[in-house]
Amino acid sequence: MDLGLTGKVAVVTGGSVGIGLAVARGFAAEGVHLALCARNADRLAGVADTIRAEFGVKVLAVPADVAVAAETDRLVQAVQDEYGGADILFNNAGTGSEETILNAPDEKWQHYWELHVMAAVRLSRALAPLMIPRGGGAILNNASICATQPLGMNRSTTSPRRRWSCSPSAWRTN
Repeated sequence: MDLGLTGKVAVVTGGSVGIGLAVARGFAAEGVHLALCARNADRLAGVADTIRAEFGVKVLAVPADVAVAAETDRLVQAVQDEYGGADILFNNAGTGSEETILNAPDEKWQHYWELHVMAAVRLSRALAPLMIPRGGGAILNNASICATQPLGMNRSTTSPRRRWSCSPSAWRTN
């Protein structure tokens, strides 16, 4: 399929595994040059090499923890230095937890806030102005891990009818 993206630049956070890797490969198949970001430098370098060899696109690998503001700044600077900006931002970095909403400590909540919300805000705020001279762009925010592994709230009482659940079988999406 030709989506007319050849030669565009996409920044993909959480780009070395899972959904981020699949999206990066999809972009590369369309001729999009990539800036991939993930915490595991060795895995990220291997993924970048594989995508370069398989699709013939440029791939900038930037090991960083986007939950840390200084590291998002470093990612943006690397993208600007290598490509002059970006056309697409795919905010995908994230994680889940086995904890429930009732027992997760404030520190965990703060980390999730920095990773799932502020990383996307910081990257969007920094990259959007770099998209304007390129004719505009697209910012996509993926929060899928929380759809399958949320900080759930489970409460059971002696009555089976009094159960609150955040299990996937209890969810409805539109």
